[in-house]
Amino acid sequence: MLRKIFISVLVLIAATAAVVFWVFRPIPATHPALQAGLPDLVALRHYYANADSSWRYRLSPDGKYLAWLESKYLKPALWVRPLEGEATEIFHTSDEVRWYQWSADGRYLLYQADRDGWENDVIVSIDVTQPGAEPRSYDFGRDVKSWIHAVPAESGADILVAHNARDARKFDLFRLNLDSGETTPLEQVSELGVQWRVNRRGDIYAKTVFETPDDWRTELLQPDGSWMQIAEGGLEDWFSVLAEPDENGEILAVSTLGRDTSALIRFDPATRTQEILFEDETVDLSWVETHPATGAPLSAVSYPDYQRRAYFDPAYQAMLGAIPQEGQVALHRVSSTNDMSKMIVETEHSTKGWSKFLIDAERDEVTTIATPPIAAFAQHMSEMEPVSFPARDGLTLHATLTRPKGVTQAAPMVILIHGGPVTRSGWGFNGFHSWLANRGYVVLDVNYRGSGGFGRAFREAAVGEVSRKMHLDIVDARAWAVAEGLADPEKVGVLGGSFGGLKVLTALTESPDLFAAGININGISDISTMLQEVPAYWQGWPSWYLKYIGDPEDPEDLADIRDRSPLYNAAAVEAPLLIIQGSNDVRVIQDQADRMVQALEEAGKEVDYMLLKGAGHQFSAWGWKTRIIAHRRMERFLATHLGGRADGFDYAVLGAHVLPW
Repeated sequence: MLRKIFISVLVLIAATAAVVFWVFRPIPATHPALQAGLPDLVALRHYYANADSSWRYRLSPDGKYLAWLESKYLKPALWVRPLEGEATEIFHTSDEVRWYQWSADGRYLLYQADRDGWENDVIVSIDVTQPGAEPRSYDFGRDVKSWIHAVPAESGADILVAHNARDARKFDLFRLNLDSGETTPLEQVSELGVQWRVNRRGDIYAKTVFETPDDWRTELLQPDGSWMQIAEGGLEDWFSVLAEPDENGEILAVSTLGRDTSALIRFDPATRTQEILFEDETVDLSWVETHPATGAPLSAVSYPDYQRRAYFDPAYQAMLGAIPQEGQVALHRVSSTNDMSKMIVETEHSTKGWSKFLIDAERDEVTTIATPPIAAFAQHMSEMEPVSFPARDGLTLHATLTRPKGVTQAAPMVILIHGGPVTRSGWGFNGFHSWLANRGYVVLDVNYRGSGGFGRAFREAAVGEVSRKMHLDIVDARAWAVAEGLADPEKVGVLGGSFGGLKVLTALTESPDLFAAGININGISDISTMLQEVPAYWQGWPSWYLKYIGDPEDPEDLADIRDRSPLYNAAAVEAPLLIIQGSNDVRVIQDQADRMVQALEEAGKEVDYMLLKGAGHQFSAWGWKTRIIAHRRMERFLATHLGGRADGFDYAVLGAHVLPW
């Protein structure tokens, strides 16, 4: 009897295994260009569910502790250890922690948690001085969005937070004591919005007040308590104060006033004169690094192609120069002590990922903290390359290109289209690009007109051109790739999310004969309804919309906007389409996807709809299970329609389907 039961169990296990391996069977590459030379396939878990990964290393302000994020039993956890010691404390959290920082007193780790996908972030602290401490939430009410505005260096257990409990459209400023949980109101916003600058003690010394997105002013606090206006501008302008006035009364700022691209300036408020410290005439500055104590400029960074740096502090330059660098890399200072005696710097390589180093200036030492596990597969990955080419009207378009390793012929291509639209793609390590290239696709990530980072004229080239010249930029990118012998013209797909999803749908409706497949993630299908659907606090969105797209209250504009909306052109779609939508997305609501799917089905078109229950808009906020499941669906969809390959059985994929957390 026992023998029969044992045999039955074995048969059941074998049958289950057979089903699992069949469901998760690999798909070999079928495109002729991929039949020889592809590197080993890197499993999906190595990109999105590697239990050996550790990231976000941060020093406490006094340099006593080192913190980082690392999985523990496939669940997120914050790890802390004394910098001079080995004992490690693990603090568990059910939140998907994407970013965190230390409190000024080095006692708390702080982060923001989006617990339901609706982007109503809650502020959370963990007291690292208490072993096994549980995360403590600072919740300001139902459906209230809060965020950490600043952690001033000399504020002890106080931080500055903003939330919209009083008025869903506006964020007021408060001082929050992490020990007691009590808040003190600092400033109530009566205008459209306010951006504050605070000093090391947490006192406001400058602010930018928005009467409308087209009418803002920057003011500087005077010794007598009055406010002096020092700059003003409109929708396409910004003037960002970086540090308090120095001994000469001058301030450090990043400005686009009277310019096409942004510049780092030293500004005299009294005379409104400026000295340009750094500018890159081809692109905007990506960021400026300042000293955490003095506010003095250390370096300015831009990305015309690869990372470019201008240094203002020789000692800082020497510290970064001591870090081992092999090949083309980018440097990122991610954490430092208040006195800059120690800092953590990451090197970014397009195939090896992000390596972490601890610099101790007093000891003149550089120590490797962590090497990413993905680096072990670098030989199977492809270098990312910046490229540029002209659009049909002569506008120069910038992109990044990643080719499958070992492939020399025209291959299947995926054109990536970023969201925003006022964001940009750039060179560096990108797991998404690497994953696609490893599957056999040429990856072209295009900065179409209207993208940020390339100056005012490039942004404004998109005025009135949403789903017109914006779309033609993608068409021209495809034509360039085909002419260069990179892409098989019969196997070019498009993939994008949010505003990029709109452009995917536009590509398939406006140029159905040019694209073989499309993947739309949380993308817009009906531009005409977007003004009514975004969160209440997105008050700057209407001005951009009216300028770049049109006025839906005007009957002629509305007819034109609908004509450019993929929803009303669904019958034109010819290529297979995968639509992925988060059910809790507040930026592009589920109705946008539902209506597009319905329109496609009514037109008899092929559409695959994947609704992610509980997921929000931001991919970075998705848990590992959601990411694994979505990527699994995407790679099999692309393999079916473009001819690349897809992975087979993977324990992480199985776990994503069956694990309860």
